[in-house]
Amino acid sequence: MKRYIALLLALTLLLSGCTVAQQTEKTETSAPTEITGETEEALETVETAETAEDEDSFGLSYLSEYGLNPYTCTATVNRALFSLLYESLFSISTQFRAEPVLCESYRMIDEGRTYVFTLVEGATFSDGTPLTAQDVEASIQAARSSSYYKFRLSHISYYTTQEDGTLLIQMDTPYENLPLILDIPIVKKDTVSEAYPVGTGPYRLQGNRLIRNRHWKQTQTLVLDRDSIELSPCDTTGELRDNFEFGSTDLVYCDPNNAASVGYRCDYEVWEVPTTVMHYLGFNLYSGYFANNTLRTAVTYLLNRDEIVSEYYGGFALGSSLPCSPYADLYDAQLAESYDYAPTEFQAALRESGILTSPEYEYHQGIFLVCSDDMVRVETARYIAQLLDDAGLNIVVSAVDHDTYLQELNDGDFDLYYGETRLTPNFDLSEFFRSDGNLQYGSIKSTALAELCTSALENTGSFVELCAQVAKEAPICPVVFKSYAVYVTRGKITSLTPTVDNVFHDSTSARSLADADKTYENADPTAE
Repeated sequence: MKRYIALLLALTLLLSGCTVAQQTEKTETSAPTEITGETEEALETVETAETAEDEDSFGLSYLSEYGLNPYTCTATVNRALFSLLYESLFSISTQFRAEPVLCESYRMIDEGRTYVFTLVEGATFSDGTPLTAQDVEASIQAARSSSYYKFRLSHISYYTTQEDGTLLIQMDTPYENLPLILDIPIVKKDTVSEAYPVGTGPYRLQGNRLIRNRHWKQTQTLVLDRDSIELSPCDTTGELRDNFEFGSTDLVYCDPNNAASVGYRCDYEVWEVPTTVMHYLGFNLYSGYFANNTLRTAVTYLLNRDEIVSEYYGGFALGSSLPCSPYADLYDAQLAESYDYAPTEFQAALRESGILTSPEYEYHQGIFLVCSDDMVRVETARYIAQLLDDAGLNIVVSAVDHDTYLQELNDGDFDLYYGETRLTPNFDLSEFFRSDGNLQYGSIKSTALAELCTSALENTGSFVELCAQVAKEAPICPVVFKSYAVYVTRGKITSLTPTVDNVFHDSTSARSLADADKTYENADPTAE
């Protein structure tokens, strides 16, 4: 979604705030270095030198502290470069649909427990070496060790390169939509741990610039079509601000509601990027106000999500009463509507709960836990706490630093908390409910809900049932799904449909999943 922003509007950016899930370590690096052969380097150095002064030049900045390894980098702004350097088996659209990129075709067998992937013929890395299934293997292994990707890959039990050059992946449970989680960057197998791994994308690194990858064989339209893109390594977000304001940088990819923010004053256009980052209320089912099921399930009716998005997220979020982005095919609008803003419904449930007249809660002070590192979440929590106070509950917001926040979550020292988590593109909720899940704060683990999560992985048609049961039991209450933003110097790019991990995504030239799915190609239509 494109938005036009007037001159002198403030832009905020970039790093992830305080989240429930663990983050990766920062990686110290220096500026990019040459990674290609001397002959090609000499030829392209001449070419890029001639285009350096081109009026149609384009520049990108990145935070050198976080590096350009896609498995360890946590700086959102750096991931704009990844869209040009790396490709994946599949890309994920703004509607959270899988689009084949390096995967030519695939077959699903054994009731969805096993997949076989055939790679695009002739695909090569930027150094000219051919892409193989062994490179994909190594990339999956690196991703499984990365906090950015590892949770989405937790159901993969085995993977190997077969004699015919295809990649076989086995799952520990039937899994209908494996392509949705295979948007991880694919790099050359012996470079996965390097500061700047070798990729198959349309550009490659040369000193402090990106130049065209002459070995790139894809047919997609290049949204950013330049012979050379100047790079500016930065040590601070202040440097990023200066680069964007004074012209050496033409695009910034960021989270505009982030804790670490820098003000910008320049003329630009901006595109909204839907994400799977969910902000939600988590409840303590063991003690406190919200151990009462009637009260807990009614909280959703108290939340005017449109007002929250406008007042506290600056419009860069989507309100949702379901644990699924409204942009996704899995989202059931009719079910969502039944749990939207309805304050009279909340008041009726509050009376029915008996909380206000119960001696047990006469002097109870409900603790609303929130991470102080993220002021958007703090302000939203205060707003929700005021709504609960006005309804007659005694709610106190406890805004604490990240470490204390996690400790108190683990200890159960709260009535409710305001959380953030980045869900997978297929909106798997298992981490909340399975016994070893990393989000089961407040005694919310549930065998029944975990089984529904597994059923939804096997058959996406079961996802509506899962959402309905989550809404009925309300161990969590979704509030919004955050949006990121791509800010571009006005006139530098005319069309863009950016996605979370593919800033320069072009929906008009993308392949559909049906183009690659060969599962039923030779199936007998009369078979049961």
